[in-house]
Order: sequence, then C-alpha cells, then structure tokens
Amino acid sequence: MCRVLIFGGTAEGRILAEYCHEKAINAWVSVATGYGREVLLESKYLHIHESPMDAHEMERFIEQNGITLVFDATHPYAILASENIRSACERAGVSCNRVVRESSQGPEPENRQEGKVLWVSDLEEAVHALHTIPGNLLVTTGSKELSAFTSLDSWEERVYARVLPSLSVISACEQMGFKGKHLIGMQGPFTAELNRAMIRQYNISCLVTKEAGAAGGFPEKMEAAAECGITAVVIGRPGKEEGITVRDAKKLLSDYKETDLCQAMQKPRKQPEKRKVFLMGTGMGGEDQMTVRAWKELKQCQVIFGAERMLSGISPGISHAVKVPFYTGRDILPWLEEHREFTRIGILYSGDTGFYSGAKKMAEALMAEPQGQMYDLEVLPGISSVSYLCSRLKTSWEDVELVSLHGRTWDIVKELTLYSRVFALLDKTNTVKSLCCTLKEQGFNKARLSVGERLSYPDERITVGTPEELEELEFDILSVVLIER
Repeated sequence: MCRVLIFGGTAEGRILAEYCHEKAINAWVSVATGYGREVLLESKYLHIHESPMDAHEMERFIEQNGITLVFDATHPYAILASENIRSACERAGVSCNRVVRESSQGPEPENRQEGKVLWVSDLEEAVHALHTIPGNLLVTTGSKELSAFTSLDSWEERVYARVLPSLSVISACEQMGFKGKHLIGMQGPFTAELNRAMIRQYNISCLVTKEAGAAGGFPEKMEAAAECGITAVVIGRPGKEEGITVRDAKKLLSDYKETDLCQAMQKPRKQPEKRKVFLMGTGMGGEDQMTVRAWKELKQCQVIFGAERMLSGISPGISHAVKVPFYTGRDILPWLEEHREFTRIGILYSGDTGFYSGAKKMAEALMAEPQGQMYDLEVLPGISSVSYLCSRLKTSWEDVELVSLHGRTWDIVKELTLYSRVFALLDKTNTVKSLCCTLKEQGFNKARLSVGERLSYPDERITVGTPEELEELEFDILSVVLIER
C-alpha cells in the first residue's frame, strides 16, 4: 500500500493535499506552523504533522509511518529544509520528488537592473542596495528575514512589513520592533489592485520581494510597482531547481495509487543502524560483584546510567564514559533521544536483572514501538541478593519462596504457611521491626530470621535471631531477610 508524505506549507503543498483527498489517497502532510495547518482541509485521508523537523526526525518519521513516496513542496527559498528532506529520504530509502514552482518571467542574470526593477542575488545584497534608496519600504519577503532590515537608517519609520497573520509570527515581529501600522498581518497572494492600494496608503517608494512565482503573487506585485512608478528590489531564487511540476506530481500520485506500481517504484529501504543497549546487573556492590562479561561490555559503553551509588562504584575503572544518574525509562529514553550520538549504552541495576529489578520495565520500554526499531537490547544478569545472602549463610536457596515487600504489599504470613523458607526484600515501610511484630502476632515466635544489610560492602552485617530478639534492633532501610520456620 502506498503511503505518501508531503512537505508543504505552500500553495503547491495544499494543492497536492487536496488532490490526495479527492482521490482517497492516504497522505501525511508536514507543515512547520499552525497557520500551515489552518489552510488545509479536514479529511480522513490527510494526517497533519504540525512541527518543524530536522533530517534525523524526518528519517524517523518516514520509517515509523511506513512512507513510500515523498513530495518536497516547500518554499523555493527553503534551501535547508529541502536538503534535510533529500538527505532523510536517501537514508530511509524512499523516493523523493522535488515539486518546483514555475518561475515568473524576469530579466536574464546579465541584465540585473531593468527600468525600476533591481534584481539581487540574496538578502544581504538587497539590504545593501536599500541603503541608497530613500523613502518608505514595503517588505514582503517573510517574517524570518525581517531582522536584516533593522540595519537600515530610520527603519522604524521607513519599513512596513507584510507578514502572515498568525499569532506566533506577529509576536516574533513585534519582538524585533515592528509594531502598529508598520506591521501588516495578511494572507496572500494579493491582487495587483490591493498591492497598489497599500503602496499608496503607506507612501511606499520601494517594494522588496522574492521571485516567488505566480503562486506567491509575484506578477501582481510587479504590476502594482510598475503602475505606481516605484522601485522593486527582487531577490532572485537561490539557483535553478530541478524537479517536477504540480501537474506532474498529480500524475505520479494517480499512478502510485495502484499498489503494484507503488511497490515496483519504491527504492530498497536501508535498515537504520541500531543502538546497542546493555541492561546490567551489578550484584551487591562494585565491579567485583559483576560478571566478567558485564564488566567487559561496560568498559566499551559511551554512556552509563544508574543510581549514583552504582555509578560511583564503577567510576574509577571507567573514566571515559559519560555517567548520568537516571534509572527509569521516563528519564533515560528522552535523554537518549536528545543525544543520538551515543550508540553503546549501559544501564546499571543492583542485584540481578531478573529478580524484582527495574530492568524488566526498562526492557519493555526499549522493545516497545517505536523504540524497538532503534535499539538492540541485551540483558546481562548479576548476583541476586538472595543468592548472595544464602551463600554467606552457607545454605542453598533452591527451596526458598521469593517475595518483595519493597514498595509492595504481600501476605507474608500466608507465604510462611505454604513454604518453610521465605526470602523478602524490605523497605522503609516494611521494616525488620514491623515484620517481627507481625510474625509474633501470628504465632511465628520461633521463626529464624537472617537479616542482611549492606551486602558485599565493607560494613556488611548479617544478623540472625528470632522475631523477639530482633524486634528492638536497628537495621538499614534496604535490608533483606531469609525467614525459616
């Protein structure tokens, strides 16, 4: 099935979008502003993306939406946007068609000044020429380049800017200093009659414009300037463009509506290189608690995430990597999105990645769409707290029931009635003291508790006793306990 993407915000983009609606062709239309969205009709066949995108974002958008055909119908002067679109399509392996705006008839390059029309090559040359032209100026080149005209003498009184009437554009122009009657918010293209009226209303002596073709109302501007006997400074197009006309684009869309043609003409897709992510269990403490494989991979990571305690434990051994004290997906994923230069990523978790670890949710987030297409995930297990504690107690844990009271609720008494040995993770609410009280109240007075604190660290402590013996003692908030009845 053919899936079309139109980069618009222009008359050509709007025309192609309307054609897709008429022919029931599903199309995504990308516009940079809210105003670009407003001029598009509502249609179940049109999906509007209202936000500027760089080349990487364009490539990702194309891949995520399964786009097979792209039309670059951006403004003739939007050179950077067109380059980004071309680059994104090339990397994504899809067909890109530049829709060119037909040029209005103008003087040849060697005849740059003809009567009262002065043709210049760029904005800088236009502003330079305006320093020698007296009187009021009507600038119709767009809001993004208005700041260049503030270098002119008495520009606040002389320059009248005609821009799009959107709130964001008006606000940006006012911040530059264009206010009141000097800021004209109107949507074109305009008739020659309206252009003449504005020239006379504001006593304009020079009209500044781009050679934007018939779709941009260029012939009507030139006609009005000539009839009013004023100078027109025209910024020529950046260069001769190669591409197809709107009529050609419609023909191509009509052909692409057939699925077999769409598939036949689609370029082979280049699979994007995935970023390698390791979820690593660090065991109870520093590098000596990690597996040899985990430590080897960690040393090759460019960025490492984890709680500050874990990051400080590995810092002396790995000085080159960037350390970021994040350990949840809601923090890590946005950071990675903003820093796409990192391709080998390590995320540290205490204990073992498979035992009540944050690694589970992180793995789910990384493998979900659209992240699943961007990341190559590998999980490297570590030494769990139950394994470590039982080894220190010189006992096995093959018959131990595993539960977590860390941020959870659990009927520990029920577990003890079913199993003779239960291991639990504790927290600041479910403490050793509260556990001992519960066990005493439910008749487990003779149960044997082995409490582990700061396991593997120099100040490690393992305390063994009955609920009554341990009830009044102080223990670390993040303790673990093996209960045996």
